[in-house]
Amino acid sequence: MKKLFLLLVTALLTACGTTNDAQSNADNGQRPSMDQFGRMPMPTGTKLRTTESLIFGVGEGWLGRAVFELPTDANASYNFYAEQLPRQGWTMVASVRGKKSLLVFTRADRSATIEIEDSGLFSGSLAFMTVSPAGSTSGAPAGAGVVVQPLGGAGARRP
Repeated sequence: MKKLFLLLVTALLTACGTTNDAQSNADNGQRPSMDQFGRMPMPTGTKLRTTESLIFGVGEGWLGRAVFELPTDANASYNFYAEQLPRQGWTMVASVRGKKSLLVFTRADRSATIEIEDSGLFSGSLAFMTVSPAGSTSGAPAGAGVVVQPLGGAGARRP
C-alpha cells in the first residue's frame, strides 16, 4: 500500500512539475478522450474537462480523477450512475444524496468514487470521478503494483 501511495504521489508531483503538457499532448493527437474510460457508463452528451482531470492508463485499467460535464441535472445524474454501474459489475458500497451527492463502488480490485453536483450553469451537472486500485488488508504479492503507461508523444516509453 505504501508503494502504491508513493507511486501516485510521485506521478502527481511529476505531472505538476511539467509545463505545456496539455498543449503538447493536443499537438500530438494524444489529448485524453472519452474512449479512454473503457466500459465505464457515461450519459450521452457527457464532456470530459481535460484540464481538470489527471488520468493514467486507458480502458478497464485506467486510474486517476476525471471531471465530467453531464447533460442532466444532479438528481438524474445520480440515478444514472446508481443504476448503470451495477449493470457493469460494480457494487455500491456507500451513497449520500444531497446538494452534493457521493457514490462509492467497488469491482474486483478497483474502487470508484463519484461526486455529483449541479453545475450552476443553465442546466446539467458536474461529476468528479476517482478510480483507483482498492486497498487490501492481506497485502499484495511481491512485484505487484500499478503499471502507469504514458499516453504517447515524443520520448514516451512503453514497458
